Amino acid sequence: MSPLAEVVYDILRRRTLLDDPRITYAELAELARDAGDDFGWVHHRNPQFYRALAEIGNCCRLMGMPPLPALVVRADTRRPGDAYYDDKCRGGQTRGERIAAWREDFEAVRRATYPSRGTGTPPVPRDGR
Repeated sequence: MSPLAEVVYDILRRRTLLDDPRITYAELAELARDAGDDFGWVHHRNPQFYRALAEIGNCCRLMGMPPLPALVVRADTRRPGDAYYDDKCRGGQTRGERIAAWREDFEAVRRATYPSRGTGTPPVPRDGR
């Protein structure tokens, strides 16, 4: 995974223990910026930020686990934005099917235990494929 994806993975993995593990895109970007000087450029509308989330979703699929990006939501709806569904983490054709699929992913993420980086996370190409 890219360095940004590794940082974001760690942030999301730790959130699974919270009563409400959801985090907004902006909050997640801020935590990533706080992770080190190398990430001062991260913004919640930055394409590299979304690529990092796609890398994480791909890594989760390779591990046979629910997609951690299900925790990342819009501030207004408290559900993921369109990029979550575009990345094919999960989703149906109708709005209702997409929301239902996300809810399944979200609950599955809450029940799962994710490995720390370096203890089972498979290598994923930097382009997220």
